[in-house]
Amino acid sequence: MKKEAEQAEVNIGLIGHVDHGKTSITQALSGKWTDTHSEELKRGISIRLGYADTVFYKCPDCKGAEAFSTKEKCPNCEKKGKKLRKVSFVDAPGHETLMTTMLSGAALMHGAILVIAANEFCPQPRTKEHLMALKISGIKNIVVAQNKIDLVDKKKAEENYKQIKNFLKEFEYEKVEIIPTAAHFGTNMDLLIEAIEKNIPSPKVDEKKPVKMFIARSFDINKPGAKPKEIVGGVLGGTILQGKIEEGDELELSPGINNKKTKIKVVELSTAGGTIKKAVPGGLISVKTLIDPNLTKNDQMKGNVLGKIGTVSDPVSEIKMKLNYFKREITDKKNEVKQGEIIVLSAGTATTIGTIVSLKKDLIDVTLKVPISVDKGQRIAVSIKDATRWRLIAYGEIQ
Repeated sequence: MKKEAEQAEVNIGLIGHVDHGKTSITQALSGKWTDTHSEELKRGISIRLGYADTVFYKCPDCKGAEAFSTKEKCPNCEKKGKKLRKVSFVDAPGHETLMTTMLSGAALMHGAILVIAANEFCPQPRTKEHLMALKISGIKNIVVAQNKIDLVDKKKAEENYKQIKNFLKEFEYEKVEIIPTAAHFGTNMDLLIEAIEKNIPSPKVDEKKPVKMFIARSFDINKPGAKPKEIVGGVLGGTILQGKIEEGDELELSPGINNKKTKIKVVELSTAGGTIKKAVPGGLISVKTLIDPNLTKNDQMKGNVLGKIGTVSDPVSEIKMKLNYFKREITDKKNEVKQGEIIVLSAGTATTIGTIVSLKKDLIDVTLKVPISVDKGQRIAVSIKDATRWRLIAYGEIQ
């Protein structure tokens, strides 16, 4: 009998400014290069969210950080290590034009590694925006990787370290550990793993809560030319926020197909390592369904919420929010929105464009171009147009 795959316990985001080494650190920790899309390889930047799983081990004989690795056999003494946990990395793009993709990724994270290059001034623009995205998502558990330490001398590294400390203090993350790394050489990955184990715990699982899952990807896994009897239903990918999903469950998608809540049946569950019978919060999972695969190809179902029938909020085309502008400016430009202004909203893994139809102090009414499923009190990231890009300025709380 084929052994059931193991689900990762926690999702750890890799965030930070473009070209600071997020994908390189993901590779150093997991062995996987997450930029696999043809355009990503051509441009040398992450465009889609990247995913990679690995297992952390601790050697029973070695002391300190040297005891930690991603190898079952200790790289130092070759003794068999104790398995700590399986983790899943979410590599978010750092380019300014891909901020909405990063916000979708933040909705899936339980903690994060903020990657800051030692050879550039800190903070860079996206470094600030990514840290604000974590605050919107309520993510408090982070570790900083001061990467590319091999490209600077000791004096420059110390200056950069002080810049990082001041930046973290400004955004109320002053107690965060900072680990110097050189991802291309695998330098200090043991220290980074030790810091992750100390500071980013796995989420607590309560299987009795009604299941809720954010959909971040969707696929058609059928090969071209497949015969009718060989065709399988569409696949949904994402992370469970609460509860559990078991093979055979009947659940509900919202906004669903054609913006109508849609019932689905779970045909199969799987992780990067293979199939599982039950899925809980932690790690990234895929759900094979009986949905027409033509409706799930190319991430068409991204932004949906999957949950127990009768518990998922109906899709809405109008929302009322209380705006919370960031206390400290991300740039020196004004953050205030205006009536009639077009804004971009990021709710969970959903992204939609809205128009402000009413504005009273910090309360706004917004009509949406594409319906979303949200709950009262949920935090929504708000971005406004700034020249050629969307700039993150606030978060709204659904009223």
